Amino acid sequence: MEGRKNTYLAIAITTDCNYQCFYCKEGGESISYRKETIPYAKIKEIIGIAYKIGIRNFRLTGGEPTSVSYFSELIEFIMSFSDTKIRINTNGYRILKHIAVLAKYKERLDVVFSVDSISESLNRVHFPKFLSTNVINITHTLKERGISVRYNIVVTSLNECEVKKLVLKATDELQVNVKLLDLNKFSEYLGYSGKVQGEEASALWKRLFVPMEKFYDFLEEISSDSKSKWTSGFIGKGHGIPMSSYFRGENWIQVKDSTKGAKYSEICMSKCNWFQEKACREGVFSLLLSSNLVLHLSGCKNEKIHFNLNECDKIQIQKAFHELLSFMD
Repeated sequence: MEGRKNTYLAIAITTDCNYQCFYCKEGGESISYRKETIPYAKIKEIIGIAYKIGIRNFRLTGGEPTSVSYFSELIEFIMSFSDTKIRINTNGYRILKHIAVLAKYKERLDVVFSVDSISESLNRVHFPKFLSTNVINITHTLKERGISVRYNIVVTSLNECEVKKLVLKATDELQVNVKLLDLNKFSEYLGYSGKVQGEEASALWKRLFVPMEKFYDFLEEISSDSKSKWTSGFIGKGHGIPMSSYFRGENWIQVKDSTKGAKYSEICMSKCNWFQEKACREGVFSLLLSSNLVLHLSGCKNEKIHFNLNECDKIQIQKAFHELLSFMD
């Protein structure tokens, strides 16, 4: 089957993470809250089926994916298909352990590094993912090997004061691309003084949320060019939260702005209670395989279209993929 160039499969390989960032939730991008890692044999089977039905782009995330023992082997396996691409979301933990395989396939992968601040502590809150000397050294090593690097900056009221300086340091000094993201609205957070849920989580989100419009004048001022038309990114196929890009020299700055409104499928709008109740903010933009082997749309809370692949055979797995892909057609 012809490759689906505008569709990707994100895989939350593990819920394990060496950091406990206050704006994250238990399990990271996975919908699971248990400590678990996808077995290597199973992840290979599912990727093989995804490839067969046309998916060529894969995003590896977690938890922290580089902590998984088979990480390098997984890169080799995905790259054994000649036309695949990989994006790796990491906090940098153990990334250099895998530098050989990353350099080997540098033309077909990129590394997205989470970096949220210049300072380790802001407003008496610890930022594990700050621009440390170690992060800078890792960035230089990746760049020297020809590996494309992007910094993801989750903007909150706590680090807002450093965002502009961090953007310029990243693009001008370190020569990396940048993506600014506003804060996801979850029903729970790890928090900066302990886990919060329900109304407490909603209150925390309101305190921390910073609208991206605060940075548009700054980005226009420092940019040599910008894409004025909001899009959903190069593999979003018109779905999900819109994003816009600004260009500074050889690098770009992308903005994810949830206030611009997400894009949904007709099925979502006509049949999903979460959409009707305005409880979904992300729209349809990618498939995600969680660490518990549940395949779903990223950010989707509708359990009617969550497919548990643990006991599924190949035909059942293919059917699950096709049903979810129908939301993107």
